[in-house]
Amino acid sequence: MHYICPMRISIAALLSLSFLFNQAHSVHVTLDNKNNPNEPSIALHPITKTIVAASNINNFYVESIGSNSFSKIISTSPLGIYGDPVLHYSDTMLYFAHLAKTPKKEYGAWFDRIVVQKIMNPHNWKEKSYSVGYNGNKMQDKPWLSSDNHSAQYNGNLYVTWTEFDKYGSDNQADRSRIRFSKYNPKSDSFSSAVTISDTTGDCLDSDNTLEGATTAVGKNGEIYAVWAGYESVWVDKSSDGGLTWGEDQIIAFQPGGWNMDMPHIMRANGMPFIASDTVNDIQYVTWADEFNGNADVWLMYSKDQGSTWSERINVSKDTTNGHQYFPNLTIDQKSGEVFIAYYDFSESPQSIFYKLAVSKCSLGNDFELVYLNQNPIPLPGKNVFYGDYLDIDVQDGEVAIVYTSNNFRNETSIEMSRISSYFRYEENIDPKTAYNNIALLDEADSLSLWVNTFSPFHVCYKIKVKCADEKVKVYKGRSLYEAKIHPKDKFIVSIKKPKKACTLKIKVVVREKLSHKKQKHLFFKEM
Repeated sequence: MHYICPMRISIAALLSLSFLFNQAHSVHVTLDNKNNPNEPSIALHPITKTIVAASNINNFYVESIGSNSFSKIISTSPLGIYGDPVLHYSDTMLYFAHLAKTPKKEYGAWFDRIVVQKIMNPHNWKEKSYSVGYNGNKMQDKPWLSSDNHSAQYNGNLYVTWTEFDKYGSDNQADRSRIRFSKYNPKSDSFSSAVTISDTTGDCLDSDNTLEGATTAVGKNGEIYAVWAGYESVWVDKSSDGGLTWGEDQIIAFQPGGWNMDMPHIMRANGMPFIASDTVNDIQYVTWADEFNGNADVWLMYSKDQGSTWSERINVSKDTTNGHQYFPNLTIDQKSGEVFIAYYDFSESPQSIFYKLAVSKCSLGNDFELVYLNQNPIPLPGKNVFYGDYLDIDVQDGEVAIVYTSNNFRNETSIEMSRISSYFRYEENIDPKTAYNNIALLDEADSLSLWVNTFSPFHVCYKIKVKCADEKVKVYKGRSLYEAKIHPKDKFIVSIKKPKKACTLKIKVVVREKLSHKKQKHLFFKEM
């Protein structure tokens, strides 16, 4: 029998409630808001539970023990650093994987290996760098890490998987992509020669028919499970000898629409799979997103027989509004066996412009429990702005840490971290003292448009001045009253066509909340 996780409350109630975590057990910190950071990763120390985090391209954040205060460091490596950061603790040793920026090579050519760093002391940046997977001129892309910290035979091993491209972006069918694997042995203090673990190959177009998103998890007895996406499918492979040999690739789920999801108002979105293992009960869990129901949903699947068979897909988001959910990631608390899945949730934004960061918790035989980490929705920046490809989540002994990209009305990104207790509770009412109607400035291919996500009545006034060289200033202005109904709505304010010449925009927006009488003022300049 498959244990599907039903909700304790009705779907209708879910759509009308704002789920908040217990304030007594929560911390929220803005880690960085300089130079538009994105693609964050996070790791909790298994003993002290202090946090380290990283973001593109070389930002590193270190918490002082017990302080919730972070120092920002610019990470370095003799092999170069160029984004796609991944952090992982193997026991108490911190590892940092990322793309290379090989010295004396040009952009594109410098992605010729994966770099894994052993970080002995992040505060003064004491590290050792390892070159992994070098294979001539082939591109090595998007690593993920896992480790064996429990089995008798392979305890201490670190595992890294990634995608190798013969020639990135090539439409030549002779150029292929594949999933690669290497392991670190602490006794030899070295990584093994990389091997290909995917039985098939994909194209090199960095899209649905490219094999990508390879992550691994370690089973109770040291088995290594690898999962990735390609050809509108979620694939799993397994090694029972510490990564020396691998079995036959298994499709465990079809992924309608593929992993490369064309979502509204964001440059790139995906439903890449992630895998995690309950090493006490020997259960493997996989999450991913796809358009099985016609819109993007987040799914969960599990195996209780070491990957031989898998459950039916379980809808994590349980959303019936046709709102999208994507960018899933998951982790498991080994102490409790609880699974935590984080993702972007657009269920309260009918136009898929504003999202909340959702975390769902589930254990087999029990219900999903959902929290939103942000009461006020986050606006997307539009398809003309790179926003990154993932978020990250970690857990240690009931303490959950999530790191994600946020955005404001000026399209300035930030890296946000939330640390919450695994003991969720929810409150039924939005707090009018702290909640507000949020504004989005969508930067699309040929237009800029203003939108508001409404949950309460408000007035809005706007004025946009467009000044191009040797031309008369163009002014767009107006005011409106917007009334929210049963559910939050996305309200269009104004759209202007992007000028073909270099111009300066002066944008002023004033929002006055009708119920709380609060007023938001936004004034800034944008060069185009």
